[in-house]
Amino acid sequence: MLQPLQIPPVETAASREGFSSGDRVRRAGGQPVTLPPDGIVQEWATLEYDPTAWRCIVTWGGRYIGRFEAHEIEHDNLPQ
Repeated sequence: MLQPLQIPPVETAASREGFSSGDRVRRAGGQPVTLPPDGIVQEWATLEYDPTAWRCIVTWGGRYIGRFEAHEIEHDNLPQ
C-alpha cells in the first residue's frame, strides 16, 4: 500500500539576512540580460524539499519571480 508523502510546511518571514519585504534589489555581480533591472523583495520562504533552507523571493519587473540566497542579491540604492 502506498503511503502519503509527508511534505513539511513552508515557513515564511518578512525579513532575514538584511533584506526585508519591499526592498529594491539587483543581482550581485551584475544583472543578467534576461531579467528586468528592478527587483522587489516579496518575502523569505523555506524550500518545500528542504525546510531548513531559506530563499528570498524576488519579483523582477513586477512579474518574473525568483528565489535567491542572500549572497546572490544586493540592495539597489539607485534613484528611481
